[in-house]
Amino acid sequence: MNRVLPIAALLAFSLAPLTARAELPEWLRTENRRVRDGNEKLTKGDAKSALESYTLAARELPESPGVQLDRGLALLKSGDLTKARESFVAATAPNAAPALRADAYQNLGLAFYREGDQLAGQNKHKEAQQMFRESVDAGKRSLRLRPGDPNTAWNLELATRRIREEEQKQKEEDEKNKQENKDKDQDKDQNQDQDKQQGDDQKNDSQDSDQQKDPQADKDKAKQDDAEKKQQDQQQAKQDPKQQQQQPKDGQDGSKSEPEEAQSPQLPAEAEQALDALGDSEENFERYRARQRASRERRAPEKDW
Repeated sequence: MNRVLPIAALLAFSLAPLTARAELPEWLRTENRRVRDGNEKLTKGDAKSALESYTLAARELPESPGVQLDRGLALLKSGDLTKARESFVAATAPNAAPALRADAYQNLGLAFYREGDQLAGQNKHKEAQQMFRESVDAGKRSLRLRPGDPNTAWNLELATRRIREEEQKQKEEDEKNKQENKDKDQDKDQNQDQDKQQGDDQKNDSQDSDQQKDPQADKDKAKQDDAEKKQQDQQQAKQDPKQQQQQPKDGQDGSKSEPEEAQSPQLPAEAEQALDALGDSEENFERYRARQRASRERRAPEKDW
């Protein structure tokens, strides 16, 4: 069985036909029916059936690193990368031949590479970088066991390039996320300002509405105020005449005038009665004069001493 082709060949591998026993590696020269069936099926492209044969062979030969390498190849072709890596690691056991271990590390690097490629397609750049670094490490181990192998060197170069690519993509993604977060914060601040402004506007509208919502109530209040004012004016008008009678009249020169009784001498009682009689009628006045004459005639003579 030949080694896996480099990743440049569309990240795939192919197996050369097993034509002669002498062409097989040392670890495959021990005849085993399960291994032989697995090799034939894997050569025909039936990775699933080959895996079943290799699994049965692993039970019969649990200490055989070569069987683990075969199982890893079948799992790799089936797409089960995690289990393929486990089988390749098992094939690197210390008791394995250097060439077999070199093949195991080379294919382990291929499994890591493919997994990293899948993660990169999902924009999981950090995880992809880790897989590519594992691929580089496995390639270096293979080259130590088989220095100068062109296929392993080429796979190692590809994995190194992909690490740099994913680092750049991760950097761009971090910058993009940073800018998006900054924009979100700005939008959040703007929304908060708008909400605050809307709240103030609603509050002002509510106040205006409260002032305008009941015009009839304002009219009624105005009428009530007018009625109270009118009532106060009426009460004040009733009190003003009394106050004017009690307050002395002032002269035109600013000095207070004397009461009317002080300005006009009081008439005698007889004169007042005469005036009252005149006010009644002339007949009453004549009677009054007659009574006055009679009163004088009856008055006792004045003493002349």
